[in-house]
Amino acid sequence: MRIPWLTLLCLLLLIPAAVAAGDYRIVVINSYHAEHPWVRAHNDALSARLAGRADLDIRYLDTKRSTPAQYAELAGRFLAELIADPPDVVVLTDDNAVKLLGRPLMDRHIPVVFLGVNENPRKYLGEMEMATGVLERPLYKRSLLFLNEIMGPRLKHCLILFDSSATSEVIFDSVFRGHKRMILGNTGVELELIDTFAQWKDRVLSARQRGFDAIFVGLYHTLTDGEGNHVESDEVLGWTSANSPLPVFAYWDFAVGKGKAVGGLVNSGGPQGEAAADLALDILAGQAPGSIYPVTPKEGQFLFSRFELDRWNITLPATLAGEGGTILYVE
Repeated sequence: MRIPWLTLLCLLLLIPAAVAAGDYRIVVINSYHAEHPWVRAHNDALSARLAGRADLDIRYLDTKRSTPAQYAELAGRFLAELIADPPDVVVLTDDNAVKLLGRPLMDRHIPVVFLGVNENPRKYLGEMEMATGVLERPLYKRSLLFLNEIMGPRLKHCLILFDSSATSEVIFDSVFRGHKRMILGNTGVELELIDTFAQWKDRVLSARQRGFDAIFVGLYHTLTDGEGNHVESDEVLGWTSANSPLPVFAYWDFAVGKGKAVGGLVNSGGPQGEAAADLALDILAGQAPGSIYPVTPKEGQFLFSRFELDRWNITLPATLAGEGGTILYVE
């Protein structure tokens, strides 16, 4: 059966321009490295959502494992290449990439979509006339309040450990308001920013002696050894789980599992990538970036390791699911 040309034309007009395969090029610049689990999660989500709709060029600044001078030089090279051959959209993931490249790209009228940003993006971008994106809001304080429910009256003091990366500094300033000690609910909380793996080990091993009842691991990806070499994050997390005298909880899904953290109200990279891809498609369909309000994906998911719950003799209260939705389990 032949379709009348006028009908065919109408059908074609109903197909959004942004879904035509191969018509657009999107460059994704990650703050971290390809093997980082957070990066893998949002990259996979971006790739799946944009498959057949745009060609992706994915790059990495590797700011967790390189020096500021090294990744600033790489950012400069990326910027020069993007100016010489502008893509339709640039997706910048996490604070470092946004801080280094966001404003220069916008000044050259290249649309920007960010994801995983902990800081107020306007601090990096100013007026976001050429940008929109996805905010990352791990529920640091809410997670601690739920820990009261999980551990009950035995939880009186909790230690939170972060590395001393730029992202950790942003979280310390913006979420904890620069306070290393505070009271949340009935729990005294102490936050420490750590430079080296040796210091990290000391804080973990001495935690019970110093009066803590549980440990939250935040970021641990920039720790160095005695010679200043980067220590792999899997090594840090595995050692912490194996040697901690106290149960270890986490803020991100990649830190939960057998030989890792017990669990927590966690954030995931996948929803960040999906939301960023949708914003990029909106821009390709003709919306002005500055007219699209930044979004925040679903606020956290309860995720726990069955093995670690058993190891620490922790039984989750029946009320927990009612507080935060379905509880997911891993090994």
